[in-house]
Amino acid sequence: MSQASSNIFSVSVKAANTPQPVRPAWMPPAGYFADIPMRNTPNDVVPPIYTRDNYLMNNPFVQWGGSAILRDYSELGAQVFYSAGHESAGGLPNFQFSLICDFSSLTWRTANIPLRSNNSNTFVNGYAPDGTPYCPHSYLGLQEMPKAWGGAAQGTLVAFFWAGSVWPNRIRLLDVSRTSLGYSTMSTRQPQNADPTMIRFSPTSTGGNYPITVQDEQRQGWWAAVAGPVSYTLFVSKTGEITQYPALGGNLINASMVLCPSLNLLIAIDGGYASGPNASASYRTLHIRNLANGQVSQNRTSGTVPSVTLGYDGATSPNFHRMDIMGLQWVEELGCIVGLDQVDQPPTLVKLTPPASNPATNPWTWSKTVLQHWPSDTNGQATIQKAEYGYWSKFRWVPSLQAFVVCGSSSRKPQVIRLT
Repeated sequence: MSQASSNIFSVSVKAANTPQPVRPAWMPPAGYFADIPMRNTPNDVVPPIYTRDNYLMNNPFVQWGGSAILRDYSELGAQVFYSAGHESAGGLPNFQFSLICDFSSLTWRTANIPLRSNNSNTFVNGYAPDGTPYCPHSYLGLQEMPKAWGGAAQGTLVAFFWAGSVWPNRIRLLDVSRTSLGYSTMSTRQPQNADPTMIRFSPTSTGGNYPITVQDEQRQGWWAAVAGPVSYTLFVSKTGEITQYPALGGNLINASMVLCPSLNLLIAIDGGYASGPNASASYRTLHIRNLANGQVSQNRTSGTVPSVTLGYDGATSPNFHRMDIMGLQWVEELGCIVGLDQVDQPPTLVKLTPPASNPATNPWTWSKTVLQHWPSDTNGQATIQKAEYGYWSKFRWVPSLQAFVVCGSSSRKPQVIRLT
């Protein structure tokens, strides 16, 4: 193991300080969900440089993307969405903006709008003629850079890589306090790689198309992986220094990744086929790196594995488990991994709970929790809302609220989900 690896694994990890939750009047009791009473909608804040239509403001929700919670944005923080791409013709604009749901003012607003509308066929190496970056599908590639790490005063949105493109991997930084522009590119260096100026998941390859990232509070940076066959899992420091580690899993299939600070474990949760000619045990597999000593192990899960969908083999019966679309995240205050399964109707909350001992080697257990709509949420949504093409990271834990939030459409209010 390299010296850099030894240093990072030697970091002492302590349980996170639990913030005192804020209980605004719209917060439901434990075990309930409710609408967040926003005072406007995303359709009320269409950037003027774009043609108004009914689909424009749905881009951040439906274009295979996610969000991040920026704790510095306001007293209660904000959920920031950023995803676009998939234009049907080169002469159509790429919708370049971030969309912000402020839990303090209960208002939506946009930020990071370019000065003019940029058609998708005008981007060169990922940048428009005005220097603004192309906004792609974001998948699981959005995270927070807090002010304490050198982010902007209201926090910085970190967007990892350019999924589904031939452009070199870059990490884009968005100062969401800026109504227009506010973009920059993180200066990165990957010294273990043959070309330290590139971000690579193999010696000479950028790797797969789906970014999978998780924030590391103790080490002040982010862990990054991609779907598909790769050689490395990367740790990206807040300073841009990138350290390579042997890839967790090596060939993740529609996977997710979480960090468990109190357990000192980094876990890749694999997906895959449960039946049919391509069936394997991958969909029950956890790839685990012990961050205290660098040891890697494989583990299994018990219970009913959620998120079963049609796979890629042409089968007409659901046989493939998608871990990536559930918004899975470890919540220190709850002591388990939590996500939403919208294959169920209505969507249900799922947990992946560690064993009482030896979580790196003993099986973890899948379970589901039944939640109720808060009766005081008059005229609110009676079920947890679905998200077209999956939640990805649109389902997020908000530390200030000690609750989850989710929003999957520009025409629906976000919802808050409280377990405790």
